[in-house]
Amino acid sequence: MGGGLGLNRFIRENVHEMLIDCFDILLFSTICVFVLLKLLPLYFVHKARRGIKAKWSTSPKDVVILHTTPRGVLTPCISPFALKLETYLRMAKIPYKFDGEFPFGKKAKTPWITLNGKHIADSQLIIETLNKKFEVKLGNYNETERAYGRATRIMIDEHMYWGGVVWRFSYCDQKVLKAMYKPLFKKYNWIMREFLWRGVVSKMRGLAWAQGTGRHSYEEIVSTMNESTFALSKILGNKKFILGDLPSEDDAAIFGLLAQALYSSPGAPFHDAFDKCPNLVEYTNRMKELYWPDWDDNLAKP
Repeated sequence: MGGGLGLNRFIRENVHEMLIDCFDILLFSTICVFVLLKLLPLYFVHKARRGIKAKWSTSPKDVVILHTTPRGVLTPCISPFALKLETYLRMAKIPYKFDGEFPFGKKAKTPWITLNGKHIADSQLIIETLNKKFEVKLGNYNETERAYGRATRIMIDEHMYWGGVVWRFSYCDQKVLKAMYKPLFKKYNWIMREFLWRGVVSKMRGLAWAQGTGRHSYEEIVSTMNESTFALSKILGNKKFILGDLPSEDDAAIFGLLAQALYSSPGAPFHDAFDKCPNLVEYTNRMKELYWPDWDDNLAKP
């Protein structure tokens, strides 16, 4: 009895200090996890830079090295912007090599390219640079028509991409989502995979919140995506491509996002809108057949 009473007395007298110690440990652990999540992307970028210098220092002249995530299970590129860029390279018939080993460049974004020893990030900036370098001008359209295509692309980038991000990382079945992104973490052990996966989910949710779409309700996001899908359908109409009978660089961007929505978003609520817009489905299939005859050969094994 005496021992029990002594223990109880000890706990009563020291409970305050014990709670403070527990709080300090919890706070320290939280800070460590937060710092690690912030430093990991920098580590991978630094690692990528070192690897690139060694691997691509002797790459062939005027051959684009396309750096992005490894091949996807449902689409050749997990990122719609990587699919946009690779489709553009095929449309413009620019020679390129695919690199899925170093997905993130100096801006910590994917995709990015190496061309003649120079590294360039952001899919749209890359396309504009390559247009000048290789004197590419897809489609015989005037400046007004091209401005129309640009505005359409930006609308889809703003609504369909960010709406898709929120749906994927906040509402999609996590088992389905993990299977889609499995190639990205394949080379890591299961502990590291889980840690990195949580970091990706947290980062994408944070980006969507900062951009603004992540602040909306589920119903508001779906409504916005559906209205943009209907608007895109009306813009396309009966045309073969977004501006007319000839494809333009904006078709690469629109295809990249539509392909992700149609082929790589199982169970997504915005699929109902595509049922009402068969011309968009036909358009996406047309682009796929025209520029990706080897689509299935470029898919990762589940």
